[in-house]
Amino acid sequence: MSIDIDWGAFVLVFAVALAATVAIVTSYSVGLRLLATGADAKHRPAIATAGAFVCFAIGVAAVLYGLYLIIPQFH
Repeated sequence: MSIDIDWGAFVLVFAVALAATVAIVTSYSVGLRLLATGADAKHRPAIATAGAFVCFAIGVAAVLYGLYLIIPQFH
């Protein structure tokens, strides 16, 4: 009895997971960096705050999409 592995599909899943991880971590890091701009919240440009919230929203959307894919009752 042997187990056949579809290496092409395995590499595809690995590549997509790696790319998604890098994109989400980069987005979160950029969001933190944008929030760190300026001495405090009063001196931070509004565009930096808005950009940070957009970066955090990308992470939240990725988590919610992952939950959607994992939990069968959602689809």
